[in-house]
Amino acid sequence: MRYRNILLYMALFLALHGTISAQIRERIKFSGFDWYVRKTTEPEGPMNNLFGGLGTSVDTLPDGALRLSVVYRNGTWYSAEVWTTRSLGYGTYTFRVRTPLGQLHPDLILGLFTYSRTLWYHNREIDIEFSAWGTDTERLNGQYVVQPHDKAGHLYAFPAAAFAGPSTQQFTWLSDRIEFSSWSGYGGKPPPGDPRLINSWIFSDAKSIPRPSAPIHMNLYLFESPPSDKKEGSLVVILDGFEFAPAKK
Repeated sequence: MRYRNILLYMALFLALHGTISAQIRERIKFSGFDWYVRKTTEPEGPMNNLFGGLGTSVDTLPDGALRLSVVYRNGTWYSAEVWTTRSLGYGTYTFRVRTPLGQLHPDLILGLFTYSRTLWYHNREIDIEFSAWGTDTERLNGQYVVQPHDKAGHLYAFPAAAFAGPSTQQFTWLSDRIEFSSWSGYGGKPPPGDPRLINSWIFSDAKSIPRPSAPIHMNLYLFESPPSDKKEGSLVVILDGFEFAPAKK
């Protein structure tokens, strides 16, 4: 019975995330890390997207920033995803996002997350996500998630309207808890009560916290294709930096 359950789980995983053989691995450098760039030849999960790869939906700007784009090419929409070429483990993951996330297109989903292709601990997935999930900008939310998202206490959602300019998104992955934080601007994390600190949440169910290791991913993709207004120019998120600080032993 256990073997049958594993096979069913693998089938579900492939249906949601696609097969490895359908992906062509390209590489890019950003913020001192090497990243694989996702490029696919057929629609895959999440949400049945195609991923355009380097020079199509992923590129770096002259100032070193990373641009993730959802673009229309030759009758097809392409989404963007990158992930580190190595796993990083326990520690603090910090994302510096130039794009005002309170203005994110309602058909886009931005994901900043750990993810492993192994099945244990629900693919070791820890997420920061922003999206209106195909509704409208008034319902644009951010959310912190420790998978599985549908288990009580594993998802914390908050309005995204306060993110009117550059922001920092961060989580600290430890063996006994995961600490999430989001604040306006860059620099260090503001103290509690500081108006720059927009949201924070601590997940402390130690039994549900995944164990390392898993690469860090960043993606930008469509909830539905094509987007409702087909405004390609607004389907971009720019990141100025990514930082990782290992947990102190």
